[in-house]
Amino acid sequence: MTISGDLKSLGNAFFGAKDYVEAEKHYTRAIEASGNEDGPKGPGLAVLYANRAACLLCLKRYMDAERDATKATKLDPTYAKGFARLATAQDCLGNYTTSSQNWRRALDALPEANLGAAEQNQKTQYEAGLMTTNATLVKLGLGGGSGLRHEARSPWDRAAVIIARLRIQRSRNSPPIFSSAWVIHFAHEEFMNGVGLASQLQINPATGYPAGALLGIASLTNAVLRDRRVIHCPTDELIAKCNEQLRFEARVTGAWDHDRPELVIQSALVRQSEQGWPAARQALSITVRGWILHAVVEASVNQRHDIAAMLYKNCLDVLSSLRATWIEATPKDRGVVFENSFIFGLRRIYLDALMKSEPTPDLLEVLQQQSDALILELEEALPRSPAPREESADPGFFSSFYMYPRGQAFAAKGFYYKKIATRTRSDPNFCFRRSALEYLKSVQFFPEDDEQHPWLLNEALESMLNARSFPLPEILDVLNRIGVSALKAKEIWECSSLGAGVWATFHHVAQQEARLRLLVEEGKLSMEACVGSEVLRL
Repeated sequence: MTISGDLKSLGNAFFGAKDYVEAEKHYTRAIEASGNEDGPKGPGLAVLYANRAACLLCLKRYMDAERDATKATKLDPTYAKGFARLATAQDCLGNYTTSSQNWRRALDALPEANLGAAEQNQKTQYEAGLMTTNATLVKLGLGGGSGLRHEARSPWDRAAVIIARLRIQRSRNSPPIFSSAWVIHFAHEEFMNGVGLASQLQINPATGYPAGALLGIASLTNAVLRDRRVIHCPTDELIAKCNEQLRFEARVTGAWDHDRPELVIQSALVRQSEQGWPAARQALSITVRGWILHAVVEASVNQRHDIAAMLYKNCLDVLSSLRATWIEATPKDRGVVFENSFIFGLRRIYLDALMKSEPTPDLLEVLQQQSDALILELEEALPRSPAPREESADPGFFSSFYMYPRGQAFAAKGFYYKKIATRTRSDPNFCFRRSALEYLKSVQFFPEDDEQHPWLLNEALESMLNARSFPLPEILDVLNRIGVSALKAKEIWECSSLGAGVWATFHHVAQQEARLRLLVEEGKLSMEACVGSEVLRL
């Protein structure tokens, strides 16, 4: 048997014993070992990714499970279990439309006739999964499969109601109340402005070229940078409109269609030298913003977070190089894309794409370096960028471009240490402890009513338990905080892509906290004890 085969067998044994952390470690090592072995890798590697996805589902790490299951289906498009685990992860994340499609693919991958006992059991499970998912779609008003959530349930509509309440609660001379309602509300306003401008585009019969209003692409990308969740599941119609608007603005501004940063840098320098700042500024803005929209489609529609990360990196490379070259230019001459707020927002979605890509050792080091760099840049910029206090100010701006990027950077560090902990053999508990501490730092930069707040607390809790170095009072405190913030976040994010699938997880938190306190009262646990994940199974 090969090394990867041996590691897979050990992983299976740990999985059977319900030791999912150890099982994940062995499947990860099997995946890494298989890269150094001869022979075809597709089907065998697909099984390893699907097995690791099963571990991640049991550990309630649904986004990681979705990534691994997606990888399995790409390696072997005929592997039914890969599609089933992908559908399960998407159900847990609330992506019911795509989940329904993948349950069907899982069924289609099974033989049409002469099924064995195991295959018949799979078919029964997959049919039940499909039925449950479709019933949920009908309940949410998504039965038509459009991928659009019912208007009354959307986070931005709920946020609009909450903002009216926040404005009443806020006194005239106090800063805005820290809430995700401001963030998603203003992101949606930008988004709808961009969609409106794109909808005005028409073909000029005299020239055959499209004619319309500029700034549509700016509004769409500003919306993404404010909060990427505003474009969760873009429809074919929306993508077509955006592409037409992008082609129109690219033609008007003379944007470049190069896909290599060095060529765009060179072209921008020549354009500025020969035609001046307005020409260079407009062309560069549309070029960079076009890459951002391309990345959003790759991530949202094709689940190609690696391509999205590459496109975001290209944007950052271009802006970093030209910012250094044009250091003496005024902000007005260079343009908005060189502003700190734009770059911080871009860095945030770059980190998000890196975290959702396949976590190779090299990529993890890039993630760590980029998160450290963003934290440092934000610390330098924040003293010069106080939160707005005026009644007419945009309260969501500061959160979107300063608070949330900082939170994302600390979350990326938590993610980094958690991944390292599953791969190191020397001191995984130390890495899990670092992971927990970084996640706990990240939480303070997201308001309690943002779904990311309880989600990140839950990630911190998992690392705390794996570290086995946090006393019980600290565990209980995080459990309590998860319950409190989940209740607040649900008011806005109940039907979001993340929130819809995880409220059940948060619902169990109160029960877990009560059970632990009961164990203390019964003398089965000490408040001074440093506990691990097994304590939740007592």
